Amino acid sequence: MADVAQVEGTQRKPSPDTLAESQPKLVEELVPKLLSLGEVQKVLQQLLREQASIRDLVTILETLLDTAAINKNPVLWVETARQALGRALVQPLLGDDGKLTVIQLDTTVEEQLAQVLDPQLANRPSNALQPSLIRRVLEGLKKLLGEPLTVPSPIVLCSSPTRFHLRRLLEPFLPRLVVLSPAEIPTAVSIPSLGVVQ
Repeated sequence: MADVAQVEGTQRKPSPDTLAESQPKLVEELVPKLLSLGEVQKVLQQLLREQASIRDLVTILETLLDTAAINKNPVLWVETARQALGRALVQPLLGDDGKLTVIQLDTTVEEQLAQVLDPQLANRPSNALQPSLIRRVLEGLKKLLGEPLTVPSPIVLCSSPTRFHLRRLLEPFLPRLVVLSPAEIPTAVSIPSLGVVQ
């Protein structure tokens, strides 16, 4: 069976057998008491989908162990795993000057997105996702970045768990877009802004 490094390098699905072999104690505490192997696998797949390294499997599994004990929301499992991996997520995105240049969302835009994308409010008819809201975000990003994009992998700052949903919504239009939560960024990192999406 392929090891985790091979899985990550080829973007294949993480193997439950590999997890059990490499981290037997953690897996024993986590599966099936708190999560199924399939649920752990889905978290790893989502991390890979966003080009997040899963090499630090111990940190990921420990985070899932802590999170799954108190929360059954798969989005929050991914978000807390990303926050635990923050330094590794941010390091490859830093410029030569060691800074993380981002695009911010206007507070009202982020609040509107949060209201619409919050799973607990999603069934309320008034909170249906308006195409105009996503169009507004896309147009704001294109205005700041130019067309074609002047930044190879633009980074948008958005609070969790809205970050997860925003990334999924924008992926078809801007596949190389990185959406980070402030909680994923180490405090020592300087964060200059390219601008604000209004």
